[in-house]
Formats: sequence, C-alpha cells, structure tokens
Amino acid sequence: MKTKARIDSIRKRQKVEEKYNWDRMSDSDSERQSHKIRVLIAAAAVVLLFFTYVVKLYDLQVANHDFYLVKAEKNRIKVRPIQAPRGLILDRNGKRIAENYNTFDLIVKKERVTNKRDFFKKLTKALSIDVDQFNFIKEQFNDRRLKDVVIMENITMEEFSKISVDQYVVPELELTPQLKRKYLHPYSTSHVIGYISRVSEKDLDSTVVKILEGMTEVGKTGIERFYQNLLVGEPGYEKLETNVQGEVIRVLETNEPKRGLDIYLTIDLDLQRFAYGLMEGKEGSIVAIDPRNGDILAFISAPGYDTNIFTKAISKKNYQELLAQKNKPLINRVIAGQYPPGSTIKPFFGLIALDEGTMDFKKSIKCTGSYKLKNHQRPFGCWKKEGHGPSDMSYAITQSCDVFFYKLAEVTGIDTLSTKLYKFGFGEKTYIDLQGELAGLIPDRAWKRKSKQLPWYPGETLNVGIGQGFLLTTPIQLAFGTAILATEGKTFTPHLLLGHKNIKTGEFQEYDYQQNRFETSFDNKDHLEVVKHAMWRVVNEPGVGTASRLRRVGSGIEIAGKTGTAQVYSLDAGKTDKKSLQDHALFISYAPFDNPEIVVSVIVDHGGSGSATAAPIAQKVIKHYIDNREKVANK
Repeated sequence: MKTKARIDSIRKRQKVEEKYNWDRMSDSDSERQSHKIRVLIAAAAVVLLFFTYVVKLYDLQVANHDFYLVKAEKNRIKVRPIQAPRGLILDRNGKRIAENYNTFDLIVKKERVTNKRDFFKKLTKALSIDVDQFNFIKEQFNDRRLKDVVIMENITMEEFSKISVDQYVVPELELTPQLKRKYLHPYSTSHVIGYISRVSEKDLDSTVVKILEGMTEVGKTGIERFYQNLLVGEPGYEKLETNVQGEVIRVLETNEPKRGLDIYLTIDLDLQRFAYGLMEGKEGSIVAIDPRNGDILAFISAPGYDTNIFTKAISKKNYQELLAQKNKPLINRVIAGQYPPGSTIKPFFGLIALDEGTMDFKKSIKCTGSYKLKNHQRPFGCWKKEGHGPSDMSYAITQSCDVFFYKLAEVTGIDTLSTKLYKFGFGEKTYIDLQGELAGLIPDRAWKRKSKQLPWYPGETLNVGIGQGFLLTTPIQLAFGTAILATEGKTFTPHLLLGHKNIKTGEFQEYDYQQNRFETSFDNKDHLEVVKHAMWRVVNEPGVGTASRLRRVGSGIEIAGKTGTAQVYSLDAGKTDKKSLQDHALFISYAPFDNPEIVVSVIVDHGGSGSATAAPIAQKVIKHYIDNREKVANK
C-alpha cells in the first residue's frame, strides 16, 4: 500500500510533467535510459583515446620523425673512449726510463647506480676492499665531474677471471682494458721523471695541463707533469650498438687514438744510476751539467722513492707514511732544497770584490784565526783556529780562509754583494723545465726590514761573506753559477729536454737550447782568471788546496772546484739526534779545467766536511763521465 507521502510525491511529479509536456516514464524506462547514456560516454572516451593515439603517432612518425629518431639512436648507440698510448720517456742515448704495459681496470659507471647504499653493500660482499679504499671510492662518487669510478687497478688475468664472475652479482661493474705506466728505474729517476696518477678535481680545473675526454690519468710531478701535453696524445673512440640492457651488440665505428710524443731527455741514464748509487744511505743532491749547452747529465735528489706505487693509486695511509719519513724522500732537493752555500760562495764574492775594486787580487790580509768587527763584542772565527797567516785572493780561495772574506764582505758591503750575486743566477729561479723550483734567498736591507721588521746589522754582512746567515741557494743554482764561471759568462739555462719524436712519422724535433743562452759580462778577464786558477789550486795543489787529495782523473783530466761546509742551526738541539746537527757538506766543480765539458755540484745533508764527503763524490761522477766519453770516442 502506498503511503500518503508517496502518493503526494507522484502527484507533484505528474503536475510537473504536464506543465512541461514531458512523456511519462516508468522506473524501468529510467534505468534503460541511464544505461544508454553510460554506453554513449564510454564510446566517446574510446573515440577520444583513439584520436589522441593517432595524433601522437602522427607526431612521432611524421611531424617530429627526425627528432625522435635521433633520440632512439642515442639510446641504442654508445660512444666509448679509447685510451691513447702515452709517449715513452728515454735518456739521451735512447734508453727507456718510462714505458707502458697492458692491464685491466675495474670501474663502475655512475649512471648505472640507482641506489648507492645497495650498490656499496653488493660491492663489499663481492670484493675485498679495505676502509681507505672504500672511502676513496665514495669520494669519487661525490665528484660530479667524474663519469667513471675506478674500483681496482692493474688487475691480473687470475683476478680478471674472478671478477668476471662477480660482475653477475654487481652488474654495475665493468672491466676495461688500460695502458699503465711503468718506471724502469723508479728510485734513481724519481725526482726528474715524476709520476702519473688519477685525474683529480684540481687537474680538471687546470688551465695549463691538457685533460681530454677519456683520460683517467695525468702527470703529477717531474717531466711527466711539465711535458704532459706532449706525452698525452689524443684518445680515440668506438661507436657501439647496444641492447636495452646496455650490452654491446657490435662495433659500428672506430676512431684510433693518436699516441703521445716520445720524450728524449738530456740525462745520461748510466751516469744517473751511477751517481745515485754514490748517495746510497745519504740525503742530498748531485747535479751534473754540460756548460756548453745547458744539458743536465745527471739529476739526483736522495733519497728517491718508488714512483710505481703512485700509478696504482696509493692509499691515503701509505701516502701519509711516506710524507712522515724523516729523510723526506718526496722533496726534490735539487730545485726545492735551500741551503746556505758555505764557502762555495767565496769564488763568486771574490770576483765581485775584484770587479768592484774593493779588493786588489795582490792585497794580503793576515789571518790570525779570528776577525774583530768594530763595536762588536764577539770576534768572528776562522775554520782554522791558528790562522792562515798572510793571504791574498788566490790563497784565500784555495785555503777557504774565512778571515779574508770577513774583511772582503765588510769593505764591499751588503748592498753591492747582494746586487751583484744575481749576475751568477743566485736569488732567482733557473727556469729549469720542472715545476716546484724555489728561488733561494739573497738577503739585503729591504728584505730584512720587510721580513723581520729589523735593521741590517754589520755582523750579518760578515756571515753572508762566508756563505752563512740568511743567504740560501739551491743545488741547481750552485751548478748553474759554476757553469757561468767555467764558461766565462757564456752558458745556457739548465734543461732536461733533448727533443721529442713522433713515432708515427719518425720526425724528431730537437730542443733549441740556443734560445736560452745566458750571458753575463765581466769587467776584467784577469780577475776571472785569478778566481778560476784559485779553484784549480783547490784540487790540484798538494798540501794547499782543501780538496787536493782528488787530483787528476782519467787521462790527465784536471778538475777545478771549491769545497764548502754549511753550518746547521737547530732550535731543538737537546731533542734532536746528533746527525741532524752536523754541517752540510758541499762541493762545486768543473772539468776539464782548460775546456770545461761537465759541471758538478754536490750537497750531502749533514755530511760534515765538504772536502771529505762531497768532493770525492764529485770526483767519481766526473771520472765516470770522462771514462765513458773516452770509451765512446775509442769505438
């Protein structure tokens, strides 16, 4: 039975239908009509979807066909760089010092890693990685500019087989063939050759060193760094077709890399290795130069170090241990070691005084074993406590009389001494073709005021007069200065590059040493002869010269030289071992005396006497050079 409310609702509906002339509909008619509407809506949606698909298809295949074709090709085609063989490094006779060998690196493509945490978990399970290596890998991941992260280097075939299995566990890994650097004489040539290592963020920022796409290693020190742009070559590439998993299907195109240029050095490898052997167990340096062209024949900084450890990505721990060693093997003493020259500076000061007219070469000064400076309480002592007696310029150099040079320094003055030292190459870089060279120090009044906020004192001039005090030189400067004396002012800037060769064309381009001619004039050649003859007496006058025990070498070859002993001062004398307080031993020399072919400077850190320690080393180096020269001449 219908309720009153229901009846009222029906009547209201009827009145509305009559007013607007609607057809009366039953409830079943209404449902059928609703179903029709839904069908129509669904059909419209299908038509709209189909239309959208047709439009998109048109866009892909007609309107923007070329654009999407390129994108598809990029997803399918990969470009893989091919490492360029680095140029070899050879000595002046063509003997290899640095070469390459084939190996594998295990890398990870950063774009393949979707979850770092999961990746590192899989990596540590698959491979034995220590904490330092793990941290280093994470650092590489944080460098946004590095596309590939090196996990392991120099992988052997046995390791290769094992890791090939591990790749299924860690698919992000990839084994890539590599050319690795090998140093054939790592210790003896470490400071001249240097080493290569992984490209760092600092390298990428360099505006001088060439870093090309696909390069993973770069020269860090020595010749490897200085001539990086000659040695590196140009990487090639392979254009590869890959599937959706990134696996290579085939090689579409190959562009071969261009090998770097081979570098030939002025170094004589036999002489280099011989000289390094003379420094075994010692700290110091040996520099041998041909004064006729500036060729560096031997370049020894002792101790050396194994440069090959850096090509294998040395750990931070091992590097810190190397830095902490007391004998400082990483310091290139030849160009960055700054020493008081001691008495080796006396020939140069003598020549300055003679040319300036502040001292006559015939004038004698009586040495009583000490020198008293006016208004100075403490007398300045000579190394020979009983004194040398009357000494002229020649005898003072031969005997290394300190009192004579105290007087010379006092009358000449620090202003003249400091200014004129520059003409011998002191106080500034030689501009050898290596990075990291220091300029030494020629002190003067202005320097003292600026650095110490103090005036210059007369006693400091006397100390400089015997190569002590604030005066600092480098081993390469001492060799260069000696070359200037030996050639009477006409020599060349010391250099290591002999030339470079393109292995493909066979073209050899020789280094033009003439462009680096160094000339300095002397006011009076007689003064120069006085000094040079005095240096001859140092070695060749029995019982007089401080190094007269050396005498001649080879076939009557005469050496000229000057001994030196530089005092070492320590603020921690009570805490320091006895050896570190010993004087440095120095010796500068050239030979043959009448026609110089070789200049040798030797410094033995804490070696004591220059005549007893440094001079015999120089003599052996010269003898080895002369003997080999004569052997070649007799062939």
